[in-house]
Amino acid sequence: MTADDDTPARAPREALWQRAAVGVVAALIAAIGALPTALAYGFGTLLAVPWFLWWCVTDRGGRSSSGYWRNCRIVFRPGSPLGPTRPPRHLWRWSQHIAWIVIDFCRMRRITAANVAQHVDLVEFARMRAAFDQGKGLICATGHIGVWDVAGHATVLLGIPLTSVFRPSPLPALNRLIERLRTGAGQTVVARKNVLRTLLKVLGRKEAVGILTDGGGKHSAVEAPFLGTASQTVASPALLHLATGAPIAVVAVLRTGPMRYRMRVLDVIADAGTGDREADMLAITARINRGLTQAIAEAPEQWFWQGRRFRHQPRGETPGPDGLPPQAG
Repeated sequence: MTADDDTPARAPREALWQRAAVGVVAALIAAIGALPTALAYGFGTLLAVPWFLWWCVTDRGGRSSSGYWRNCRIVFRPGSPLGPTRPPRHLWRWSQHIAWIVIDFCRMRRITAANVAQHVDLVEFARMRAAFDQGKGLICATGHIGVWDVAGHATVLLGIPLTSVFRPSPLPALNRLIERLRTGAGQTVVARKNVLRTLLKVLGRKEAVGILTDGGGKHSAVEAPFLGTASQTVASPALLHLATGAPIAVVAVLRTGPMRYRMRVLDVIADAGTGDREADMLAITARINRGLTQAIAEAPEQWFWQGRRFRHQPRGETPGPDGLPPQAG
């Protein structure tokens, strides 16, 4: 074996166009971050227009397996927690929210430990702090509701060490840029693949973990009601709670205006294990889903309506005559 055989293989060199594109994105983020607040969010409103127009003409019948109109057909119907009718101007308000999330992300570094209380209504944070102060670690269960990046950023600024799970981009240079922005306040981020062992170590250090739980998925372990419909649901928070005893805080940070937010602590789940693992997993996951449903009911334009939340049907489920999954009993 030669000396060269012991040399670790170098990572493939990134394409020049990728590095250039990410450089342009970084410059745009810096520029938006430097703008006055009114101008930055005015620019965000302009960005919302093509998104709004796209959904005005795309799959209005909601026949695709996912997308805005499909999710609206599933969620807004008689018996749903959100009621049978979409709120007025819902499509436009949601489009603006999606564009404003981009602006929030670019300006997140402006929120510091010194001014976090000026930007975020923290009346309910005491419940989250009390759960963390039990000394068992903390599982923060949230979803694509409100401004989840600000949720993690503010949590760290308020003195709770947090490791969050994220979906990585296929572009390594873009991953590094996003990670740098998300970790600026001291948050740690880890890719979601095979992440449970890492999260167990974090909780073993009596720190906090943050998990987006409303993604669903083909291989998710628990089927629980979400927005009135039985849905395959991420089971990680329940697994971690049963394994470590760390309480679960169901959290959302809802936008109330440009650079203004409200932290909602919708539920705190502690000592939920009964010894019946399968029943406990279902009960814990259902409580998390109820909390997130409550947050979406409070700000129905601030959920990820274009997502694939209901794409994978629970085992044995048969769609109704309207082609939609049946509502949860």
